[in-house]
Amino acid sequence: MTLAEGGQKPRTGKQMRELGIVRDGAIAIREGRIVAAGKTQEVTKAFRAEYVISAKGKLVLPGFVDPHTHLVFAGSLEDEFQMLVEGASRMEILSSGGGTLKIVKETRRAGTEKLVDLGLERLDSMLAHGTTTVEAKSGYGLSTIDELKILEATRRLNRLHCVNVVSTFMGAHAVPPEYNGNSAEYVNLLIGETIPQVAEKGLAEFCDVFCERRIFSLEQSKRILVKGKAHGLKPKIHADEMSMLGGAEIAADVGAVSAEHLLFSSVEGIKAMAEKGVIAVLLPAAAFNLMMGRYADARLMIDC
Repeated sequence: MTLAEGGQKPRTGKQMRELGIVRDGAIAIREGRIVAAGKTQEVTKAFRAEYVISAKGKLVLPGFVDPHTHLVFAGSLEDEFQMLVEGASRMEILSSGGGTLKIVKETRRAGTEKLVDLGLERLDSMLAHGTTTVEAKSGYGLSTIDELKILEATRRLNRLHCVNVVSTFMGAHAVPPEYNGNSAEYVNLLIGETIPQVAEKGLAEFCDVFCERRIFSLEQSKRILVKGKAHGLKPKIHADEMSMLGGAEIAADVGAVSAEHLLFSSVEGIKAMAEKGVIAVLLPAAAFNLMMGRYADARLMIDC
Protein backbone atom coordinates (compact mmCIF):
# COMPACT_ATOMS: atom_id res chain seq x y z
CA MET A 1 0.00 0.00 0.00
CA THR A 2 1.32 3.44 -0.89
CA LEU A 3 0.52 6.79 0.64
CA ALA A 4 -2.04 7.37 -2.10
CA GLU A 5 -3.77 4.01 -1.50
CA GLY A 6 -4.62 4.42 2.16
CA GLY A 7 -8.37 4.08 1.59
CA GLN A 8 -8.40 1.20 -0.89
CA LYS A 9 -10.79 -1.71 -0.38
CA PRO A 10 -9.71 -5.31 0.25
CA ARG A 11 -8.63 -7.17 -2.87
CA THR A 12 -11.11 -9.64 -4.33
CA GLY A 13 -11.09 -12.08 -7.26
CA LYS A 14 -7.96 -11.96 -9.40
CA GLN A 15 -6.69 -8.99 -7.38
CA MET A 16 -5.98 -11.44 -4.55
CA ARG A 17 -2.96 -12.65 -6.55
CA GLU A 18 -1.33 -9.27 -5.92
CA LEU A 19 0.59 -9.44 -2.64
CA GLY A 20 1.12 -5.70 -2.43
CA ILE A 21 4.85 -6.01 -1.85
CA VAL A 22 6.62 -2.66 -1.42
CA ARG A 23 10.36 -2.90 -2.03
CA ASP A 24 12.54 -0.38 -0.21
CA GLY A 25 9.51 0.49 1.86
CA ALA A 26 8.95 2.35 5.10
CA ILE A 27 6.19 3.03 7.58
CA ALA A 28 5.61 6.07 9.74
CA ILE A 29 4.22 5.67 13.26
CA ARG A 30 2.75 8.43 15.39
CA GLU A 31 1.60 7.81 18.98
CA GLY A 32 1.43 4.06 18.42
CA ARG A 33 -0.50 4.22 15.13
CA ILE A 34 0.73 3.66 11.57
CA VAL A 35 -0.02 6.87 9.69
CA ALA A 36 1.72 6.09 6.39
CA ALA A 37 3.24 3.22 4.44
CA GLY A 38 4.94 3.22 1.08
CA LYS A 39 8.30 3.76 -0.59
CA THR A 40 10.96 5.03 1.78
CA GLN A 41 11.47 8.16 -0.31
CA GLU A 42 7.75 9.00 -0.19
CA VAL A 43 7.37 8.39 3.53
CA THR A 44 10.50 10.29 4.58
CA LYS A 45 9.47 13.22 2.40
CA ALA A 46 6.12 13.46 4.18
CA PHE A 47 7.29 12.68 7.75
CA ARG A 48 10.34 13.49 9.84
CA ALA A 49 11.23 10.82 12.39
CA GLU A 50 12.63 11.39 15.87
CA TYR A 51 13.59 7.72 16.05
CA VAL A 52 14.37 5.38 13.15
CA ILE A 53 14.37 1.57 13.25
CA SER A 54 16.25 -0.01 10.37
CA ALA A 55 14.73 -3.17 8.87
CA LYS A 56 17.20 -3.33 6.00
CA GLY A 57 17.37 -6.81 4.49
CA LYS A 58 14.26 -7.89 6.35
CA LEU A 59 10.57 -8.38 5.61
CA VAL A 60 8.03 -6.34 7.57
CA LEU A 61 4.54 -7.85 7.64
CA PRO A 62 1.22 -6.59 9.01
CA GLY A 63 0.06 -8.44 12.11
CA PHE A 64 -2.18 -11.42 11.44
CA VAL A 65 -5.92 -10.99 12.06
CA ASP A 66 -7.66 -14.14 13.30
CA PRO A 67 -11.35 -13.67 12.35
CA HIS A 68 -12.69 -16.80 14.09
CA THR A 69 -11.64 -17.88 17.58
CA HIS A 70 -13.29 -19.33 20.66
CA LEU A 71 -10.87 -17.70 23.06
CA VAL A 72 -12.51 -17.81 26.47
CA PHE A 73 -13.27 -21.24 27.90
CA ALA A 74 -12.09 -23.78 30.47
CA GLY A 75 -11.34 -27.46 29.97
CA SER A 76 -9.85 -29.44 27.12
CA LEU A 77 -11.03 -31.51 24.15
CA GLU A 78 -8.37 -34.21 23.90
CA ASP A 79 -11.07 -36.82 24.61
CA GLU A 80 -12.99 -35.57 21.57
CA PHE A 81 -9.96 -36.07 19.36
CA GLN A 82 -9.65 -39.66 20.59
CA MET A 83 -13.30 -40.26 19.72
CA LEU A 84 -12.79 -38.74 16.27
CA VAL A 85 -9.84 -41.03 15.66
CA GLU A 86 -12.05 -43.97 16.61
CA GLY A 87 -14.64 -42.95 14.01
CA ALA A 88 -17.23 -40.87 15.86
CA SER A 89 -18.66 -37.81 14.12
CA ARG A 90 -18.78 -34.39 15.73
CA MET A 91 -22.57 -34.60 16.01
CA GLU A 92 -22.35 -38.02 17.71
CA ILE A 93 -19.86 -36.59 20.19
CA LEU A 94 -22.12 -33.62 20.90
CA SER A 95 -25.16 -35.88 21.32
CA SER A 96 -23.28 -37.92 23.92
CA GLY A 97 -22.54 -34.81 26.00
CA GLY A 98 -18.98 -34.40 24.77
CA GLY A 99 -17.31 -31.75 22.64
CA THR A 100 -18.87 -28.33 23.11
CA LEU A 101 -21.08 -29.48 25.99
CA LYS A 102 -18.10 -30.87 27.92
CA ILE A 103 -16.37 -27.49 27.64
CA VAL A 104 -19.61 -25.76 28.67
CA LYS A 105 -19.63 -27.77 31.91
CA GLU A 106 -16.05 -26.77 32.75
CA THR A 107 -16.56 -23.13 31.73
CA ARG A 108 -19.65 -22.77 33.90
CA ARG A 109 -17.59 -23.95 36.89
CA ALA A 110 -14.79 -21.47 36.23
CA GLY A 111 -14.82 -17.96 37.66
CA THR A 112 -14.12 -14.85 35.64
CA GLU A 113 -10.57 -14.55 36.97
CA LYS A 114 -9.77 -18.10 35.88
CA LEU A 115 -11.15 -17.46 32.40
CA VAL A 116 -9.13 -14.26 32.12
CA ASP A 117 -5.94 -16.08 33.14
CA LEU A 118 -6.55 -18.80 30.55
CA GLY A 119 -7.30 -16.17 27.91
CA LEU A 120 -4.08 -14.29 28.64
CA GLU A 121 -2.06 -17.48 28.13
CA ARG A 122 -3.74 -18.10 24.77
CA LEU A 123 -3.23 -14.51 23.64
CA ASP A 124 0.45 -14.72 24.56
CA SER A 125 0.79 -17.78 22.34
CA MET A 126 -1.08 -16.14 19.46
CA LEU A 127 1.02 -12.99 19.70
CA ALA A 128 4.21 -15.07 19.62
CA HIS A 129 3.07 -16.40 16.24
CA GLY A 130 2.28 -12.94 14.83
CA THR A 131 -1.43 -12.48 15.55
CA THR A 132 -2.26 -8.96 16.68
CA THR A 133 -6.08 -8.93 16.38
CA VAL A 134 -8.56 -11.69 17.22
CA GLU A 135 -12.32 -12.02 17.00
CA ALA A 136 -13.35 -13.87 20.17
CA LYS A 137 -16.67 -15.71 20.26
CA SER A 138 -18.53 -16.66 23.41
CA GLY A 139 -20.63 -19.82 23.32
CA TYR A 140 -19.31 -22.03 26.10
CA GLY A 141 -21.70 -20.68 28.71
CA LEU A 142 -25.10 -21.31 27.06
CA SER A 143 -26.97 -19.47 29.80
CA THR A 144 -27.45 -15.76 30.27
CA ILE A 145 -25.27 -15.53 33.37
CA ASP A 146 -22.45 -17.64 31.94
CA GLU A 147 -22.46 -15.97 28.52
CA LEU A 148 -22.24 -12.58 30.24
CA LYS A 149 -19.35 -13.93 32.34
CA ILE A 150 -17.46 -15.01 29.21
CA LEU A 151 -18.08 -11.69 27.48
CA GLU A 152 -16.95 -9.76 30.55
CA ALA A 153 -13.75 -11.82 30.61
CA THR A 154 -13.31 -11.05 26.91
CA ARG A 155 -13.67 -7.32 27.56
CA ARG A 156 -11.06 -7.51 30.32
CA LEU A 157 -8.68 -9.39 28.02
CA ASN A 158 -8.95 -6.60 25.48
CA ARG A 159 -7.97 -4.11 28.18
CA LEU A 160 -5.17 -6.19 29.68
CA HIS A 161 -3.41 -7.55 26.58
CA CYS A 162 -1.75 -5.76 23.67
CA VAL A 163 -3.56 -8.04 21.20
CA ASN A 164 -6.75 -6.35 20.03
CA VAL A 165 -9.72 -8.53 21.02
CA VAL A 166 -13.05 -8.01 19.22
CA SER A 167 -16.03 -9.62 20.96
CA THR A 168 -18.78 -11.75 19.41
CA PHE A 169 -21.81 -13.06 21.29
CA MET A 170 -22.49 -16.68 20.33
CA GLY A 171 -24.93 -17.98 22.87
CA ALA A 172 -26.36 -19.99 19.98
CA HIS A 173 -23.30 -22.25 19.81
CA ALA A 174 -25.22 -25.34 20.91
CA VAL A 175 -28.39 -26.27 22.77
CA PRO A 176 -27.52 -26.57 26.49
CA PRO A 177 -28.28 -29.85 28.26
CA GLU A 178 -31.08 -28.34 30.35
CA TYR A 179 -32.90 -27.52 27.08
CA ASN A 180 -32.22 -30.87 25.40
CA GLY A 181 -35.05 -31.59 22.98
CA ASN A 182 -36.44 -28.08 23.38
CA SER A 183 -34.24 -25.81 21.29
CA ALA A 184 -37.21 -23.50 20.61
CA GLU A 185 -37.42 -22.57 24.28
CA TYR A 186 -33.69 -21.87 24.41
CA VAL A 187 -33.97 -19.64 21.35
CA ASN A 188 -36.74 -17.74 23.15
CA LEU A 189 -34.35 -17.23 26.10
CA LEU A 190 -31.63 -15.89 23.81
CA ILE A 191 -34.02 -13.53 22.06
CA GLY A 192 -36.01 -12.40 25.06
CA GLU A 193 -33.29 -12.16 27.71
CA THR A 194 -29.69 -12.79 26.75
CA ILE A 195 -29.29 -10.66 23.62
CA PRO A 196 -30.93 -7.57 25.21
CA GLN A 197 -28.61 -7.84 28.23
CA VAL A 198 -25.51 -8.32 26.09
CA ALA A 199 -26.43 -5.23 24.08
CA GLU A 200 -27.35 -3.15 27.14
CA LYS A 201 -23.97 -3.87 28.75
CA GLY A 202 -22.08 -3.22 25.49
CA LEU A 203 -20.30 -6.57 25.71
CA ALA A 204 -20.20 -7.53 22.04
CA GLU A 205 -19.93 -6.11 18.55
CA PHE A 206 -21.26 -9.14 16.67
CA CYS A 207 -23.88 -11.88 17.09
CA ASP A 208 -23.16 -15.37 15.75
CA VAL A 209 -25.14 -18.62 15.51
CA PHE A 210 -24.31 -22.25 14.67
CA CYS A 211 -26.82 -22.93 11.91
CA GLU A 212 -26.84 -26.71 11.50
CA ARG A 213 -29.17 -29.71 11.52
CA ARG A 214 -29.97 -30.89 15.07
CA ILE A 215 -28.62 -27.60 16.48
CA PHE A 216 -30.28 -24.38 15.20
CA SER A 217 -32.54 -24.42 12.15
CA LEU A 218 -32.59 -21.85 9.38
CA GLU A 219 -35.66 -20.21 10.89
CA GLN A 220 -34.18 -20.15 14.40
CA SER A 221 -30.85 -18.84 13.15
CA LYS A 222 -32.52 -16.02 11.26
CA ARG A 223 -34.61 -15.06 14.30
CA ILE A 224 -31.51 -14.86 16.49
CA LEU A 225 -29.51 -12.82 13.98
CA VAL A 226 -32.37 -10.43 13.24
CA LYS A 227 -32.91 -9.88 16.98
CA GLY A 228 -29.21 -9.26 17.47
CA LYS A 229 -29.19 -6.83 14.57
CA ALA A 230 -32.13 -4.95 16.10
CA HIS A 231 -30.01 -4.50 19.24
CA GLY A 232 -26.99 -3.22 17.30
CA LEU A 233 -25.09 -6.54 17.08
CA LYS A 234 -23.79 -7.15 13.57
CA PRO A 235 -24.67 -10.65 12.28
CA LYS A 236 -22.23 -13.49 11.61
CA ILE A 237 -23.05 -17.15 11.05
CA HIS A 238 -21.50 -20.62 11.28
CA ALA A 239 -22.91 -21.95 8.02
CA ASP A 240 -23.05 -25.28 6.18
CA GLU A 241 -20.24 -26.89 8.16
CA MET A 242 -21.69 -30.38 8.48
CA SER A 243 -24.37 -30.40 5.78
CA MET A 244 -25.92 -28.34 2.99
CA LEU A 245 -28.62 -26.62 5.01
CA GLY A 246 -28.77 -23.18 3.40
CA GLY A 247 -26.71 -21.20 5.88
CA ALA A 248 -24.97 -19.26 3.11
CA GLU A 249 -28.35 -18.12 1.82
CA ILE A 250 -29.36 -16.97 5.31
CA ALA A 251 -26.08 -15.04 5.57
CA ALA A 252 -26.94 -13.16 2.40
CA ASP A 253 -30.56 -12.66 3.47
CA VAL A 254 -29.71 -11.01 6.81
CA GLY A 255 -26.75 -9.06 5.41
CA ALA A 256 -24.21 -10.83 7.60
CA VAL A 257 -20.70 -9.46 7.95
CA SER A 258 -19.34 -12.97 7.47
CA ALA A 259 -20.33 -16.61 7.01
CA GLU A 260 -17.89 -19.18 8.36
CA HIS A 261 -16.88 -22.78 7.56
CA LEU A 262 -19.01 -23.18 4.36
CA LEU A 263 -17.89 -26.74 3.55
CA PHE A 264 -21.26 -27.75 2.09
CA SER A 265 -22.58 -24.41 0.82
CA SER A 266 -24.44 -24.40 -2.49
CA VAL A 267 -23.22 -22.51 -5.54
CA GLU A 268 -26.35 -20.36 -5.29
CA GLY A 269 -25.60 -19.57 -1.66
CA ILE A 270 -22.03 -18.56 -2.40
CA LYS A 271 -23.14 -16.34 -5.27
CA ALA A 272 -25.77 -14.71 -3.05
CA MET A 273 -23.10 -14.02 -0.42
CA ALA A 274 -20.85 -12.45 -3.05
CA GLU A 275 -23.67 -10.21 -4.27
CA LYS A 276 -24.39 -8.99 -0.72
CA GLY A 277 -20.71 -8.54 0.18
CA VAL A 278 -20.69 -11.23 2.89
CA ILE A 279 -17.13 -12.25 3.76
CA ALA A 280 -16.38 -15.98 3.53
CA VAL A 281 -14.24 -17.17 6.45
CA LEU A 282 -12.74 -20.61 5.83
CA LEU A 283 -11.26 -22.88 8.51
CA PRO A 284 -9.43 -25.71 6.73
CA ALA A 285 -7.59 -26.73 9.89
CA ALA A 286 -10.95 -27.32 11.61
CA ALA A 287 -12.12 -29.54 8.76
CA PHE A 288 -8.82 -31.42 8.91
CA ASN A 289 -9.00 -31.86 12.68
CA LEU A 290 -12.61 -33.10 12.48
CA MET A 291 -11.59 -35.50 9.69
CA MET A 292 -14.39 -34.27 7.47
CA GLY A 293 -12.76 -35.44 4.25
CA ARG A 294 -14.10 -32.26 2.64
CA TYR A 295 -13.07 -28.62 2.40
CA ALA A 296 -14.80 -25.41 1.39
CA ASP A 297 -14.64 -24.49 -2.30
CA ALA A 298 -12.32 -21.50 -1.97
CA ARG A 299 -11.73 -21.30 -5.73
CA LEU A 300 -15.47 -20.88 -6.35
CA MET A 301 -15.64 -18.13 -3.73
CA ILE A 302 -12.68 -16.25 -5.23
CA ASP A 303 -14.13 -16.54 -8.75
CA CYS A 304 -17.51 -15.20 -7.56
